[in-house]
Amino acid sequence: MFVAELDRPWLDTPFLIQGFLVDRDDEIEALRKYSRHVYIDLNLSHPELADVIRKSAAGDLEQAGDTPRAPAQESQPLQFARKAEPAPARTDADIRAPGPDLVPKSKPALAAAAVDVKPMRAIDRQERRYKDRALREMLRVDYSPVESSSLLELIRAWLQSLITPRPSKQAQAKARRANREEIKKILPQDVALKRYAEPRPIAQVLPRAEKSFNRARKTLETLSLDLRNDRIPQLDQIKDAVTDMVNTMVQNPDALMWVAKLREEDGQVYEHGVKVAIYLMALGRHLGFPKEDLAHLGTIGLLADVGKTKVARAILEKPGMLDADEFSEVKLHVEIGLQLLQSSMTLPKAVVDGIAQHHERLDGTGYPNGLSGDQIGIYGRMAAIADSFAALVSTRPYANASSAQDALMNLYEWCGTSFHEPLVEQFVQAIGIFPVGSMVELSSGEVAIVLSHNRTRRLEPKVLVISWPDHRPLSTPIERDLKDKPTTPDGKPLRIVRGLASGAYGLQVRNYYGNELANANGLV
Repeated sequence: MFVAELDRPWLDTPFLIQGFLVDRDDEIEALRKYSRHVYIDLNLSHPELADVIRKSAAGDLEQAGDTPRAPAQESQPLQFARKAEPAPARTDADIRAPGPDLVPKSKPALAAAAVDVKPMRAIDRQERRYKDRALREMLRVDYSPVESSSLLELIRAWLQSLITPRPSKQAQAKARRANREEIKKILPQDVALKRYAEPRPIAQVLPRAEKSFNRARKTLETLSLDLRNDRIPQLDQIKDAVTDMVNTMVQNPDALMWVAKLREEDGQVYEHGVKVAIYLMALGRHLGFPKEDLAHLGTIGLLADVGKTKVARAILEKPGMLDADEFSEVKLHVEIGLQLLQSSMTLPKAVVDGIAQHHERLDGTGYPNGLSGDQIGIYGRMAAIADSFAALVSTRPYANASSAQDALMNLYEWCGTSFHEPLVEQFVQAIGIFPVGSMVELSSGEVAIVLSHNRTRRLEPKVLVISWPDHRPLSTPIERDLKDKPTTPDGKPLRIVRGLASGAYGLQVRNYYGNELANANGLV
């Protein structure tokens, strides 16, 4: 079976590679231990086994009164994904090894190629439409910090609207108040939320943002090398770099996120921590955290994974399942990092908590201490979201990058078990489904780069079109503002249909970084 999706973040399991062919007993046992259910891509699974699953799934659907979907064509996305039923307990998950007659004695060529193939997020299409609609609806809600409607409430409201009118304004206001109260419950008493001024134009802030990013990356690189070589790191350099990022973030969060987006295509080892810091501070700014607390969040992002400097590179980049000893060594990076840092500097409690808890999960399946529920503070919960998102949208040695839209759908699916739902909702609000600098596909078939957001209509940004409808690159990109209601050649509204991962169709954002139109928008 080709496992395309888990029910939890990949980095919480020994399966660091996203998408792999299961054909060994130890892989089945690991899946049983860490997951209640998995998603199978039938197009990449063993053909005979895929046929058995399709027939079984068709029978289940017929009994339920549904019409089974037709088998997928090779050139089309997967039409149906078989989702195993959850078992009463995690250790007894209903994941069984296929019979020996269905599994080849050795891995076929497909398995070797799977490392280089970006597997489809094999989630039922109808379920995916619900998620996408919910995310889009959430960005249409008139919100202020810590006041967005509950994501589940939005899904229920949309489904209910198919047969009845939408909930009243009073009901929506009640949902927003409930959401606000949920977040306030986990806020430290000494954090007084504030409202920041409207962001300055990105053209004014972007040069400073690039300098801030480069300074933070260099500081983190120096810190990591010092720790690896048992030298005492310079705390003042970390404080100065974080303060610089905080001031830039307050002026315009999109500027730093644009630079982070460009660097997703570089895959530099020291830039993951900088990106986590940026996403954490963007979430904190959206919630209204004061500058001092934004600095705590930035410090957490920079330092959360410094313990990996003591983990063998071969383990961190292994293209396959880690064995028990290797996975235990990876999980030790949290405690090792804190020991290294606290032996040479004094960290605020908020920073210590955020670093210590950034791999803890609400259902108790995280590490190093298996904390659950209220045992995990707000800094740990926020760090878990930002760290997972940054990992999903970045290219790594063992996995291709996801689009921001796909990554947010993953976070949404993992709400309740791994992540705090109200904070995930606020994270979506803070960065948008299509962040500045991300590539998107338009309803015309053209590929575009998001240049800037329209704050009142977040799904209608200004974009830079970089390809023809057949995805061939344009020699001269074209700027379009979707809030002006442009149309396709056949007269239909031009809109974003989906987000794209870096490098989709062979197109790279950085190739248009110095373009004249990007330059005119301050993206230089």
